[in-house]
Amino acid sequence: MNDETHDDAPSSANGGDDPHQVAPLMASSQQDVDRWNAEWLQYLSREWERQLTPYTQIPDRPPLPRDPAGLLELSLGPGWSLALYCDADALEGKRVMELGCGCGNLGKQLGRYVQTYLGVDFSTMALQIARLVSPPNCSYVHVGDAKGLAPYREQIDTVVGRYFWIHQNFELGRQNLAFLESFLAPGGRIYADFFWPDEDAEHFVVLKPGDSLSKAYPSAMFQYSSEDVRRLVADHPFRVVSETVSKRMERRYVILEKL
Repeated sequence: MNDETHDDAPSSANGGDDPHQVAPLMASSQQDVDRWNAEWLQYLSREWERQLTPYTQIPDRPPLPRDPAGLLELSLGPGWSLALYCDADALEGKRVMELGCGCGNLGKQLGRYVQTYLGVDFSTMALQIARLVSPPNCSYVHVGDAKGLAPYREQIDTVVGRYFWIHQNFELGRQNLAFLESFLAPGGRIYADFFWPDEDAEHFVVLKPGDSLSKAYPSAMFQYSSEDVRRLVADHPFRVVSETVSKRMERRYVILEKL
């Protein structure tokens, strides 16, 4: 979901005066859907076995570590490292949401710990796969489906993400915050993974948060300092709870809390 969004979605998805409608900035056109379906089809050509494995074939349920960094290496089976920074208390028995969920690779693993799991994405194909491989307490809704998303407004305790915020510049990041704000309950938290490279980041294309998205490098990383994070959340009802820099993961893990 690291591409521009469009305002020309069908009127049934974002029109009218319904206060619980999907934010117009997150509306998507058929062009968006087709583009992301094609992206996922290409990705599945390389990762089909892992992405299509149903939750029933991942039987492990190890206890979640108390240290949020401990989830980065937690494995639920061969090749199934969570690669997620999050507090166990923010997952266990909680209502969890993921923006940019793809084929539900994270949802089908966390489904055994959470109360409910909501995955949102642009790709209708990825969402359909996610529904087929995830446990019953996981739901997947298209980002432009206002009716389908309405029941989740102000109901989410925790928003998780991995490999997501690293690709968001200020413009997209602010759109994401405005979108997620309407789903989080007061006191709900966002666990964000911003890119913070080590001294040698020549193997990445690194941009500043104020830069525009690059069509030449669609997977470029946006490097966020502490000041950048605060600029991102300014004018949004969130406070920064904590920041943790991981040199090994090249990440600035930030916990945001809805006021």
